[in-house]
Amino acid sequence: MKHVSRSRWLALILLLALFAQAMGGARRTSFTYDEPIYTALGYADLTTGDVRLHQVIGHPPLINLLTAWPLLLGQARPDARQVPGWGTDDSLGFSRALVNQLGALDRVALVTRLPVMWLALLLAALVYRWAQQVWGGWAGLLALGLFVFDPHVVAHAQLNTTDMGVTAFGFVGCYALARYLRQPTLAAYLGAGLGLGAAFASKASGAFWIGAFGLVVLVFWLTGDRKTPRRWSGLVAWLVKLAGWVVLASLVLWGAYLFELRPLATGGLSIPAASHWAGLPYIRSYMATGQTTFLAGRLVLGGHWGYFPLALLVKTPLPVLIGLLLAAVWSLRRGAGPRWSAVPLILVPLAYLIVAMLMALNIGHRHMLSVLPFAFVFIAQLAGERGMLRWPGRRWSRAALGLLAGWYVAGTLVMFPHYLTYFNELAGGPDNGYRYLADSSVDWGQGFKALKCYLDARDGDTVRLAAFSSLDPALYGLRFEPLPPTLGAPTTLAAPFNPQPGLYVISAVPLQGVWVLDPDTFDWFRHRQPLARVGHALFVYDVAPADATFTWVTQCAAPMPPLDSRQVAEGFGRSDLRMAVFDCQQGWLYPAGVRGWTVLPGEDIPSDWASERLTGASLSFRQGEFWSHPALTIYEQHRELEAAVPPQSGATIAPSDWPLGQAVADGTAVTAPVRMAGPLIFLGYELKSQADGVELRTYWRVDGEPDRPLSLMAHLLAADGKLIATGDGLGVPVEVWQPGDVIVQRHYLAFAEDGPAGPYWLQTGAYWLDTLERWPIVLDGQAVGDRLLLATVLD
Repeated sequence: MKHVSRSRWLALILLLALFAQAMGGARRTSFTYDEPIYTALGYADLTTGDVRLHQVIGHPPLINLLTAWPLLLGQARPDARQVPGWGTDDSLGFSRALVNQLGALDRVALVTRLPVMWLALLLAALVYRWAQQVWGGWAGLLALGLFVFDPHVVAHAQLNTTDMGVTAFGFVGCYALARYLRQPTLAAYLGAGLGLGAAFASKASGAFWIGAFGLVVLVFWLTGDRKTPRRWSGLVAWLVKLAGWVVLASLVLWGAYLFELRPLATGGLSIPAASHWAGLPYIRSYMATGQTTFLAGRLVLGGHWGYFPLALLVKTPLPVLIGLLLAAVWSLRRGAGPRWSAVPLILVPLAYLIVAMLMALNIGHRHMLSVLPFAFVFIAQLAGERGMLRWPGRRWSRAALGLLAGWYVAGTLVMFPHYLTYFNELAGGPDNGYRYLADSSVDWGQGFKALKCYLDARDGDTVRLAAFSSLDPALYGLRFEPLPPTLGAPTTLAAPFNPQPGLYVISAVPLQGVWVLDPDTFDWFRHRQPLARVGHALFVYDVAPADATFTWVTQCAAPMPPLDSRQVAEGFGRSDLRMAVFDCQQGWLYPAGVRGWTVLPGEDIPSDWASERLTGASLSFRQGEFWSHPALTIYEQHRELEAAVPPQSGATIAPSDWPLGQAVADGTAVTAPVRMAGPLIFLGYELKSQADGVELRTYWRVDGEPDRPLSLMAHLLAADGKLIATGDGLGVPVEVWQPGDVIVQRHYLAFAEDGPAGPYWLQTGAYWLDTLERWPIVLDGQAVGDRLLLATVLD
């Protein structure tokens, strides 16, 4: 008896711990995206009796009714019918306008969140009760402790949304169903039906629980006592009972719609809960098509089966994952408890996960909330009377349990009040979770109060703010210039390749390209370390004033340059930049200015040649192909790059009419730089062996502006001077040259299959294209030849 009393006292303490965490978090977080909508609709339902707006959002009204009733106790009682947006499809505009009339925002948020906390406490009590009835008091305490200190449970226990409500009522229905499977009583039967109905009336996904009931009943009948012949009449009896539950659930749904009775269309037949059925097409299309989702570094349209498995892997605390693994192994050896408990306990969450994986709607880990209570009860078997943790002499197991418990509790408490952003150590913790998921898994608009405190500590800086919220952040006292998708912002960001100076705050959702017109709007910021992370979800960047040493933009034309002059001016926010286009497959241009940007077409990793040219450059912006803009990649580059310095500089100057042997023996050995008679200075070269030839890269500095077309020479000569291969060309057109530029020309020279054996000599130089006249090479003011012999190569 003392043990029972102590167990209940500990359970009460844990329930108080849950309430304390939820209450503390609710007071420190701002309205999340969906909360104003649910608040306004619930208030409108209660005060007007008109529930037609629910056909716009597609969700039933039960949770909205439960959370909005405290507003009726306040002094502010606006007439919802007089609020702009009433009676239209603009549920968001209507909700925003109505919430602003309900009184102080913090008070409205807190009083509408309280009923969700009470639902969470009810759910916690039933988690304790289910585990305690199957495996004993200690198992109940373990299940309750896991529930109370789960960061996602605490996160959604403090928010006025439908997720905790449908989770609580779905679990209530399954618990009552399990009790009925154990011992059929009228109370258990009614409890199962009412719980099923409440789940059905809480959220569009509540219809899952009807299918779950049917699946549990079928499997329970199929796995009956093998000694007793299975009769079809038994299945029929269960189907009749299931039909009764569906009837009860439908009555609850109708009651949640305030017993609405109207036709779906003018002149049609009046039906119960018409707004619910009118909203089903929207929900079906939304579930089938989904929306743009961020998943582990890429945007996915239409959902991905791996979304929820990944979400569970990176957002479930590791002690829980370890507990699930141990419980699964233990249940395979010892069983998962009596059949009346095991069938719904295992079958329902697995079915829920499979159904979720088949849906296209991937907008948050919160849709996995309904799985968690079942998981906690399942893990609790480890603390049962015959559980792994209760075996005598297993001190190591109890020590391990203590370490896991400390890890688990501490990992949650340190998240206060930003529980929503929790990610486990596999993901690198909450500061790195944005790399895997976005939307409500990280950033749901909950961080404005924390941002206000941060900015106040900086003397109230005015910021450029890109926020994911259905409300105007100014309601929280923030002074900001709105950036997309913030309310009132333009649709695009000015100068996205080179943002204007100032303090920026960008939330994880737009940062990763979700809920913005152009998914690469904020890509510039993705490649830079933030100054701070507020609440793990709001990234602060301090953009310095424009660097005057950035003076040019070069573009690779392969086959066309990605940007025209207007796009360059708009993208970089400057009209004074020098622009040059070259063929980056044949050559490379390092302009004379100290710093600038190089734009490559496509968003893939550059070729080995381009990667070598960009050695020491930094990735600045990556843009995928989207609507009217092409895919491109921008690098910040400067003249001091190692890639602009040739690795080899020795050569021999000789006239072209000398035999090769004489040129080698009597030519003038020099070390670059070597001045040409034309507007180029030879700087050196680089060799790259190929399977059937050699790649020669010659380096040149522009010394003037040529007025005639020209080409850079590259020849492969046999030992007798016979020409084996030619690789002349010019990748950087003379029209874009300016004195001081460095040009790297790429020449490919193939070995002849039937040619003489090597070694071969490489020679280079320059000539005018109109006359094919080679440029003399000047040494000490005198022309001493018109070609440069570089090195020998073997075939």
